[in-house]
Amino acid sequence: MTRVVVTCGSGGVGKTTTAAALALAFASRGERVAVLTIDPARRLADALSLKNVGNTAQRVPTPEGRLDAMMLDAKQTFDELVSRHSPSPEARDRILRNHYYRFVSERLPGVHEYMAMERLLSLCASDEYDAIVLDTPPARHALDFLAAPDKMAGLMDEGVMRWLVLPASAGGWRMIEMGSEVLAGVLKRMLGQRTIEDIAEFFAGFQSLWGGFRERSLATRELLRAPSTQFVLVTTPAPGSRAEALAFLEVLQRDELPFAGFILNRCADPPPDRVAWPTTDPDLRAAIEATLARRQRLVDAQEAVIADLLAHAPRGARAWRLPDSDTAVSSLEGLARLGRLVGV
Repeated sequence: MTRVVVTCGSGGVGKTTTAAALALAFASRGERVAVLTIDPARRLADALSLKNVGNTAQRVPTPEGRLDAMMLDAKQTFDELVSRHSPSPEARDRILRNHYYRFVSERLPGVHEYMAMERLLSLCASDEYDAIVLDTPPARHALDFLAAPDKMAGLMDEGVMRWLVLPASAGGWRMIEMGSEVLAGVLKRMLGQRTIEDIAEFFAGFQSLWGGFRERSLATRELLRAPSTQFVLVTTPAPGSRAEALAFLEVLQRDELPFAGFILNRCADPPPDRVAWPTTDPDLRAAIEATLARRQRLVDAQEAVIADLLAHAPRGARAWRLPDSDTAVSSLEGLARLGRLVGV
């Protein structure tokens, strides 16, 4: 079974770089790996030193294994989904040409998360990969992704579907008009007759796809809860990051999602046990000792934060520490060094 690692966390903590490092580490073990970002920013391409990353897999040159990088294109994924599951070429073309479908596939709230769900499921079902690393958007948007399977399954409920396709059935809009001429008039003024017809045609054409959407939504919900899936929270040991990390952890535990642990970026290294004093100057030695003491206090504070995070986590959760760096990681060699520090 394909292993899925989902990296979550707030913005600005190095989550995408960490996801790329994990994917490279898996590939270095000889695995076939895909790293998929559903964050529309270009950070994944930058982290992997690629000019561009899109919906189609782009191969990353690695000495071992196989590593493909992708960035979700929700519209293209939706189009491919319709093309793959439409009962006929004519039904496919009616949907793809429909004006309301174009709105739904590009601007409907939540469509990005729904299509991320579909893309992840299709990658797992392809059997092309041993591991998939999923880079989610910042925490507040990642929660939308986690809720997408349940929302889509609810939308595809048979009772909801019957209500939605009513206008497209024989006399459907006429029934609404008979029930309330005022309502019908308001709808026509707000939307226009052409838009109403487009909506009716969209739901009529999409009716044959509802069942498949619901099945795949339920399959994705099972995938996210499967033993082969691991969620990792990327954060920093700064006290200000603690609250957001714990809030996200609470959601994971509430939804019974498998949690592997925390990856903590920008950790300070402890001071050396022994110091080879370069000088006998007492003032300089005092300044060095003060610097070392400050470093130790910083390390003690970060270890207290890490201990607190682990105390709230499920039994068996781990914490991986990644060192602080003055420069951003922008090479495969740098990513490989980070990946070796994480044993997810």
